[in-house]
Order: sequence, then C-alpha cells, then structure tokens
Amino acid sequence: MWQINKDSVHTWYYQDGDEFNEEAISTNEWNYWFGWGRNIYTNKEQQYYSDGKNHFIKDGVLHMYAKHEKVRARLVDWMPDTDSIKVDNRFDGYNLRDYNYTAGMLQSKKTYLYGYFEIKFKTPPEKGFWPAFWLYGGGPNEEIDWMELKTEKDNQIHVGRHSQKKEENKIRDVFRKKWWGDWVKFKGSLSKEYNILSGEWTPGYLKYYLNGECIAYTELGMHIPKNLVANIAVPGVKGSFHPAPDTSIKQSSDFEIDYIRVWSKDPQQANVTGKEKLSASSKKQPVTNLSTSKLKSKGKFLYGKKSVHKNEGITVSFVPQGNGFYHLIVLGKEIPADAVYELNVNGSAQSSGQLKYGTNEFELTPQRSQARELVIKCYGQTVRYTIR
Repeated sequence: MWQINKDSVHTWYYQDGDEFNEEAISTNEWNYWFGWGRNIYTNKEQQYYSDGKNHFIKDGVLHMYAKHEKVRARLVDWMPDTDSIKVDNRFDGYNLRDYNYTAGMLQSKKTYLYGYFEIKFKTPPEKGFWPAFWLYGGGPNEEIDWMELKTEKDNQIHVGRHSQKKEENKIRDVFRKKWWGDWVKFKGSLSKEYNILSGEWTPGYLKYYLNGECIAYTELGMHIPKNLVANIAVPGVKGSFHPAPDTSIKQSSDFEIDYIRVWSKDPQQANVTGKEKLSASSKKQPVTNLSTSKLKSKGKFLYGKKSVHKNEGITVSFVPQGNGFYHLIVLGKEIPADAVYELNVNGSAQSSGQLKYGTNEFELTPQRSQARELVIKCYGQTVRYTIR
C-alpha cells in the first residue's frame, strides 16, 4: 500500500488482518471478550459479549449483531459469582449479574505497536446501537478510538484517544480546555454503503481517515502495544453514548465487516505469508459499493492546522483476491487527473488507464515465466511493484 502525497511517497507493508474468507472466525487470532470483562461496565453498557453466538461469516463478510434477550452470567469468567465489582472503590454489584442484550465483539490476540489500521464496514440502520473499531492497551488504560458510532447518526463518526497521562487528554479549545475527541460530520451514509475507516498511529501523532480523506489529527505520543477491537455495544439509558435503542427492536441488523487490515512501515514486519492469507479464499470476493463520503466539518480542534494537510494525496493498495484476481483500491478526497496505472508484462504494457476512486478489479493469469509489474504515477511521482 502506498500513500502518495504531493511531496512524498510512504510505503506500507501488509502485517496482519482478517479477510473473513473462511467458514468460521479463527479463535487462534481472535477473542470474543476483553478477558477482564464481558462488557465495559463503567460505561453502563447493557450487552453481554457472547462466545461467537452473535457472529457469523457469509460470502467473505463478518456479521455481528446485538440481540435483545435476558442473560444471567459472570462479568468476569474467572471470578466467583459472589465477588464484588467496584468502580472507584464503590460497590457496583456482584460478578454474576443480569444483562438485557447479547452482542458480538472481536479482540485480537496479538498486540500492535504503531501502524496503519483499516476496516471496511457497513452499520445497522436501527437507532441506538454503538459499533466501534479501536485499539486497547491496558494497565492502566490507554486506547485509540478510530471510530465510535451511534447508529442514529448516519453521517457522523466519533473519534477519540485516551492517554495514561491525564493532562494529555484535555487540550485547549479557544477559551477553555476540553477532552480531545468529538463527532466529525461528513456527506454520506454509514449504513447504505460500505466505507473504509483507517487510522495511522506513529510515535508522534495519530491521523484518522474516512475513505482516504483525513478527518482528524492529534499530536500525541502513545507507546504501549495494543489489542485491536471491533464490536457492537448497547449503551445504557443514561450511560456513555446514550440513548439506548428502543426495546421494541428485538435484534439489530448486522454490523458488516468486509475486512480488517493492519499495515506497517517496517519491511521487517511484513507478513511473509500475507499474500496467501489475503487470497486464501477459493472464491473471488465481490466488489462492493464504496461510499463517496466527503468531510463537512474541519474544526481546528479536531482537524488541526490546515498546513498539516496541505500535501495530503491519495492512498493506493494492491491486494490479491485468489484465482488470479486483484483489487486495486484507490482512496482520497480527490483523485488527480495525472493519477494513472500501468500493468506491464515482460516490459510491455498489458493495460493502463486513469486511477478511479474505489475498488478496481483486475484478472492476471499466473505465469511464472513472465515478469509482471504494476506501475502507479501520481503528482509527478512513480511507484513500482513486482507481481509474484
């Protein structure tokens, strides 16, 4: 994957992820709960994260949903039923407790330190549910919230981050200090079409992207390895991210996830079996519609100074799909007229054309005797990739 900016090119190497091309979720790679709890009870959440009962894979897409049903179960699996749960040293009930909903989540068994994190997704249309994609590092808490959504806000994404240093969690907004993080508004829909939400985590800053357009920026050093989480939660009536869904909704529609990908700038972290993992399915994955969402709000508080973004360009990734098919995914606020591609075989152009926003599909019959190369040109710069 390349970030081709107006003044630079950054190359990213596939490190990890899941295309959800198998028949079932890999429990070698994912957990169904946090390990320390079946929900974040300090948020007054209503759901119990089940062991795969609120998840299924169909046609290369992961589906997670919340279901309105009563469950009596342990908050922490390894603690006795009668152990007390405390919040700020105050009693908050016993470990065995009642839940109003079951829901789905995945937490990676691996931890990551820096990188570029992607999710292609579609949200339920019903109001009140709380899908999210984030990184969590515990003891004490440190997290990066690439996106927290409320399904009644179909054109808004909440971005956030939580440092272990309390003084870093608030920054000055004109006349006062407030918590960093807020809703970002854009033109588009999270439930009608697929969108790609990405986050860039470096030692010195975080950047948040929607379909290749930067939607938020913050300078902050976070240096603790973190687990990757995707989930659909159910807020409480008065808890975080309220209001709760109407109780007449017996089950949410699905939080659909086409893929989750993790990229690294370090070629030493490149997954040597990444191509096999990406193209593991014997079926060619369908090309799904991708929203053409555009940012509406560019407040300095979340977006930073305009100078931070003046040289931003496009993101291009080239991903095998199996059976000789490849997806060339082009993202960005605007695709310049000089952005073109060439597919060369033995030094001669087999095909060429302008780069088009979204997912572009190619079929390349494997021929080991032929030298095949992808060439991308944009902003007067050229990148090359040898196809093996």
